[in-house]
Amino acid sequence: VDQAGDKLDGRYRLIAKIGSGGYGVVYRGRDLATRGEVAVKVMKQAADPALIQRFEREAVALARLRGTAALFVHAFGRTPAGAPYIVMELLHGQDLEDFVGEAESRGGRLKAAKMLELLRPVAQTLTAAHQHGIVHRDLKPSNVFVIDASAGGGVRLLDFGLAKLMGIETLTAAGMVAGTPSYIAPEAWRGEKGLDHRMDVYSLGVLVFRCLSGRVPFATKSLIDLCRWATTGERPDLSPLRPGLPKLVDVWVQKALAIDRGDRFQSIESSWAALESVLAKSNSSPY
Repeated sequence: VDQAGDKLDGRYRLIAKIGSGGYGVVYRGRDLATRGEVAVKVMKQAADPALIQRFEREAVALARLRGTAALFVHAFGRTPAGAPYIVMELLHGQDLEDFVGEAESRGGRLKAAKMLELLRPVAQTLTAAHQHGIVHRDLKPSNVFVIDASAGGGVRLLDFGLAKLMGIETLTAAGMVAGTPSYIAPEAWRGEKGLDHRMDVYSLGVLVFRCLSGRVPFATKSLIDLCRWATTGERPDLSPLRPGLPKLVDVWVQKALAIDRGDRFQSIESSWAALESVLAKSNSSPY
């Protein structure tokens, strides 16, 4: 299966290639049973057992999160050649990076109320994932997809390809840090053992900071400097970067981005509840 026109399991017809990544090709397809359009991700390198395991891990993680804002999975299986595939909902819209960037390109900022609306389902999905023993590990704006209002609206949390099912061995190469640099938790930079759901708590803190301030907490192109800041640096205040936000938001940032995971919010649920409470205290209603 490597071209438009092919069918999987006699049900999903591949229409056109719409993207590719490090280990998969994504096609726009049609479900011949429902006539609806779908996205079909097909494994590129069927010979690599580690990549196959990572790909199948994504399918299992997404299937366990049905009913949340995680990308909906219709089916997964193997092609006649043995390559794994996942059939998912086809999304129409843009990722959060572009969504926020549009507001910033006009000299504005994403309103806090809108940020809460967009990220609340993400927080709820991460909470459900953690209850299933799944850590996302790659939370960032480009993995949050904002669906066009004409297509139903809402958001989806993407890319569980780095998701770690707790208790299963890591698939990342020795010495490789999983995730996107600015969103990586200090314990991952340090190479600590037993990485857990508090990595996602940290990443969500960075994501909130990015949405409200227009920048990441520590902007640099140097991985060495970023690693040093993540593991030892002083956390910035958010309120001076966003007039109208209450000073209490700075306390939230310090706890969400705490270097020691024991000092951090211990769950997405507690972190999000605290954020909602803090922003409700703002004197400026649209903040």
